[in-house]
Amino acid sequence: MFLFPLEYREHAANPQFPRKAPNVARLGRSGRLLSRKRTTRLLSCEVLNGLLADSMVLYGHYNKYGWLVRRQGFQELDRLFDKQAAEQRESIDLIVERVRILGGVATVPRQVAELTVMSRLPIEAQEVPEMLARLLESHALIIGRIREGMTVTASSGDDATNYLLSGLLRRQEQQVRCISESLGDDVAMSA
Repeated sequence: MFLFPLEYREHAANPQFPRKAPNVARLGRSGRLLSRKRTTRLLSCEVLNGLLADSMVLYGHYNKYGWLVRRQGFQELDRLFDKQAAEQRESIDLIVERVRILGGVATVPRQVAELTVMSRLPIEAQEVPEMLARLLESHALIIGRIREGMTVTASSGDDATNYLLSGLLRRQEQQVRCISESLGDDVAMSA
């Protein structure tokens, strides 16, 4: 039988773990002068986390509206909501991935209410034109935030984040076009 040395056996029986893990979420809060590169990453993470919060709220809007649609031809609108929700989910994944690449900590659901610029949905069900108008308003807020973020990241020299934001801007504009077409169809159906 093979026996380990006494030192190893004592160490294995009583492992020493650090009492407190280092806090990686507090980048740049130590009061030290930050390098330009690190400042750029922090600024980009801040921009992306605000956009992430808004995208998470919009994803929730699509999910709720998918359940609330009720009218004769609801299947087409339900498919549109499902497609747009899936695209929002992809956007959320891309934003989280970029924040992690930058070394930041992505927004968690409990922080969303603090970071979003969108208003809460009413509790009661809405008519379809109201839903579509609210979605257009939410997309407009996100598009504004993306454009501001593109200005900030371009001035700080973060080209990769700027490229991501330009792709997200195209996606938001396409979604606005689809919703606008559906809103026009819905207004025509109700007239």
